[in-house]
Amino acid sequence: MKTSFPTRIFLPAASLLLLAAAAAMAQSTSGYPVNSIPTPRPLDPATNSTNPSAAATQSQNPYLGSVPEGPADPAVRPISLFQAVQMALRSNLGLIDSQQQNAAQRAAKVRALSALLPHLDASASQHYAMVDTVPGGGRELGLPNLVGPLSYQTLDLDLRQSVFDASANERLHGASEEADAAAMSTLDSRNIVVLAAASAYITIAASESRVHADQAQLDLAKALEDLMRHRVEQGVSPQIDLIRAKVADRTAEQRLGLAQIQLEKDKLALTRIIGLPIEQQFTLTTPLSYKDAPNFDLKTMLDAAQANRRDVKAAAATAEAARAEVKAANAQRLPTVSVDAHFGGTGITLARLDSTYDVGGSIHMPIFTGGAIASDVGAAKATLARRNAEVADLEARVQYDVRSAFLDLQGAQRSVLVAQQNLDLATEGLKEAKDRLEVGLSNGLEVMEAQQTIAGAEDNYISSVYAHNLAKLMLIRSTGTAEKDLPAYAGGN
Repeated sequence: MKTSFPTRIFLPAASLLLLAAAAAMAQSTSGYPVNSIPTPRPLDPATNSTNPSAAATQSQNPYLGSVPEGPADPAVRPISLFQAVQMALRSNLGLIDSQQQNAAQRAAKVRALSALLPHLDASASQHYAMVDTVPGGGRELGLPNLVGPLSYQTLDLDLRQSVFDASANERLHGASEEADAAAMSTLDSRNIVVLAAASAYITIAASESRVHADQAQLDLAKALEDLMRHRVEQGVSPQIDLIRAKVADRTAEQRLGLAQIQLEKDKLALTRIIGLPIEQQFTLTTPLSYKDAPNFDLKTMLDAAQANRRDVKAAAATAEAARAEVKAANAQRLPTVSVDAHFGGTGITLARLDSTYDVGGSIHMPIFTGGAIASDVGAAKATLARRNAEVADLEARVQYDVRSAFLDLQGAQRSVLVAQQNLDLATEGLKEAKDRLEVGLSNGLEVMEAQQTIAGAEDNYISSVYAHNLAKLMLIRSTGTAEKDLPAYAGGN
């Protein structure tokens, strides 16, 4: 038995969908302190990333692609987080593939059913003939051996009905299970699309926060450069302070430029996921923010995963289909019973037809097949063993996903609190450094170091909030409730 679900390729590693490429957003370009919780980064469609699953056969993850929804709007389009998710649920390529695979499996179920239903065929024909009634040497004996030319018509109905076919019955059961698995896979695909779209959206929100923070740092660096130039001109600070201030200004300018480029690339990634035209300009209306996750506990999350993970249900249905295939292969040794009937008419004209009919039953019993049936049984059992192993692995994977996401969320919550405290302390430190500079107790280097510290603290805070939002998304994905629980975990309606 052969099964193929595009969605199932991703099921054993669904929780890794957006963690496979770890380009850490928390990394600093100037040696800033990094976030204590490693910040995962969604896969980038531009890198043609492959799925981390060993069973993956596609060169590119279809959940990172989409079918664009038409031409670009010349106006800048505002998009909220939930609008982006809804657009992805309409246009994402991974979901479209899953829906079409679902339709193909339903068609396969109908084909399997057709083997057990009556087959009725009708035919009509017109004949022109010269009939040889006395073959051989009749003409030499003076016998008239040719009749015609003549013409006649025939009308026929042929009926075939399977009365007993255990193998076909089991194949129908297997096809029904495959159709159920495809339907479950489509539901699971919706959760993957929600995760892909929402995580790409908050990545842009984080990049925007970085651009704003870097712009503020650049303004501060320019102000410090102006201050150092004035102090050098007044002879109260050495020339080296001005040189350092200029370097800090150029570094902040470079950092801002890189952040702006990354923001544009992140926007391109979102357009590929949600079906926007690639040239469409848009702005986010849902900023990056910190919001506590709803009250939860590990047991509640595990129970929710057991009830809602559609990929596990799809894997179980596929295993049941493989079990039915084993029974179907064994049933090939049993006899099959069928009925065939023919009803027709033949005559010179359609108004003068002589009726004909033939009804018969047949029993087919395989005696020796040269090992073909045994081969089919062996192959079906091997497939069943693989499917059972996949179900067991996936059930354990779900436990891992939930527990891992639960721990990530706990760590991210603590990280946000620490990052906020560090940012407050860095802000206080910058104020203290400026005060010391004004009274002549320090030089410009101390102020610039304080600015670098606050820049790193801001970057760390943004990374922590981003990691917290992503951890919440991974948690509701791990429980199979991403589409339902997104408003509660992300805020809004």
